[in-house]
Amino acid sequence: MTPPRRATIKDIAKAAGLSTAAVSQALRPHPKSNIKLQQETIDRVKRVAGELNYQPHAGARSIRSNSFDTIGYFTAKTGLFLCSPAGYLAGVHDVAEVQGSRITMIRLPVDVEDITKAMPAVFSERNLDALVIESYSEIARQIFEKVQAARLPVIFLNDRHETNSVYVDDEWAAGELTRHLIEKGYQRVGFLHRHVEGGAPVKKMHHSARDRESGYRKAMRKAKLPVSCHTVTSKGVVGLDVEVSPADWEVIRQYDAVIAYDDDLANLVGRAAYDRGARVPKDLAIASFNGDYGSLSSWQRLTTMRIPAYEMGKRAAEMAFELFRSGSDSLLPSVAYRPTLLVGQTT
Repeated sequence: MTPPRRATIKDIAKAAGLSTAAVSQALRPHPKSNIKLQQETIDRVKRVAGELNYQPHAGARSIRSNSFDTIGYFTAKTGLFLCSPAGYLAGVHDVAEVQGSRITMIRLPVDVEDITKAMPAVFSERNLDALVIESYSEIARQIFEKVQAARLPVIFLNDRHETNSVYVDDEWAAGELTRHLIEKGYQRVGFLHRHVEGGAPVKKMHHSARDRESGYRKAMRKAKLPVSCHTVTSKGVVGLDVEVSPADWEVIRQYDAVIAYDDDLANLVGRAAYDRGARVPKDLAIASFNGDYGSLSSWQRLTTMRIPAYEMGKRAAEMAFELFRSGSDSLLPSVAYRPTLLVGQTT
């Protein structure tokens, strides 16, 4: 049985008594088009399209417009992550929806060390209009070099470059958080990193680890207080068997306040304090970063620096579409966002 013929823009134009160009503009408006339509005409075209059960042919449209109507969202991390902030992706999605584009999710295989051996086909087969790369690891540096060679319009999200990136001003945020603790009267303030067994050392982690430590150090030195950084080693980021070791606790208990690298680590330290009978914040104050799911589901309202993930995702997507329209060789000024201090019950 021969399937029914697919309705085309020409069919809609004939039924509506309009040109194909006018119908195209009504169904998929282009901001630079010289065709201006009344809302009544647009509504009529959409009604006729519905009556004819018109469905756009993505492939044909891509050929005509040299656009795939698809933006890639690449997560530059591997394995199973329970703690991916959804705000970044939500922001990108909402901008793509307004632009009439789809989102293609891209991930790397587990345990990738050499990006050149596992680079997704998207970098060699041009089937995206632009790409947003959400970065959490040093592997993004290898990706940066690869996408430059592919000449694909790319915006880096949560990764700092001089151009074409949206990132967090982590050094400033850490300084603000440290000053908050000092103003609360805490003198022995320590900064806690986390090292997952088998994972990268702190010096090879995402630049936020170094930036947050730097902001903490500067604020402590300005207040003429002793600087003390410690790395907590654990089996994972979260999990029923993830614990603070006795050796790490012996270091932590010497502080009267700690700044944890993120909310997950703050929750882990809080659980360790509870297990050992230490009261938060009377015996140990705890502050951290991110202000997303980790702080919202914590045993107490965490004092944290809330990262504006949704706003950052939207801005990254807007920049990606701007790059697509202006050309992959274009350079856009990078945008830094400053988190908001949320004072909870842990300080």
